[in-house]
Amino acid sequence: MATFVCVHGAFQGGWVFRNTADALFSLGHAVHSPTFSGCGHHRGRLAKDLGLADYVRELTAYLELYDLRDVILVAHSYSGIVCAAAMPGLLPRLAAFVSLEGIIPKPGASFADLGGEPFRAMLAARRLDDDLVSPWPAAMFGVAGAPDEDWFMSRLAPFPMAAFTDPVPADELVFPAKHHYVRCLDNPNPMLAAMAERARGLGFSMHELRTGHCPQITVPVDVARLLAAIAENGAP
Repeated sequence: MATFVCVHGAFQGGWVFRNTADALFSLGHAVHSPTFSGCGHHRGRLAKDLGLADYVRELTAYLELYDLRDVILVAHSYSGIVCAAAMPGLLPRLAAFVSLEGIIPKPGASFADLGGEPFRAMLAARRLDDDLVSPWPAAMFGVAGAPDEDWFMSRLAPFPMAAFTDPVPADELVFPAKHHYVRCLDNPNPMLAAMAERARGLGFSMHELRTGHCPQITVPVDVARLLAAIAENGAP
């Protein structure tokens, strides 16, 4: 049995892994899906004062408080930055790392730095009062037309601008010996296509799913099977 800690992306919450977690449970694995402050059932805490460092502390505290060890850490989308920034402190607790089309940062750079001017313009267009950002449209999440589109979109919450603009520490990135990247082939986003190439260059084991950017929503059982295969034998 493996222990997975699945970390959600921007605007979301641990709820986003519900169906994948159920499928992993049925395969005999344990699953944790923490929710960051200001997100999901924690949206009662105003997110405007939160940033990358807060999420790094929360993720680290979660693994410590539950005394989780030999963990397969799964980062989706934005949370790739959180996991990378937290990685030096988490390494002793990890068996492997899986980036589910996650962002792989560059030392000293922010998410907005990686996205460049097009992403900064989108952030500015979706900026709300109190330095919050409104969720992207369904198509950007890759869930447009999916059976669970309405369920997914109704649960999103505004996300703090600082989470996108805070730089990661300038230290060199570190990962467990076993580190994997999952590319979603139906996602046309050039930034995420570039992330897959960056992962390949960093020596990640590469995997593919024929779906959009949120496979835990569109093909949750396929995600569970892939994660289980990674846990059992490093994946086919």
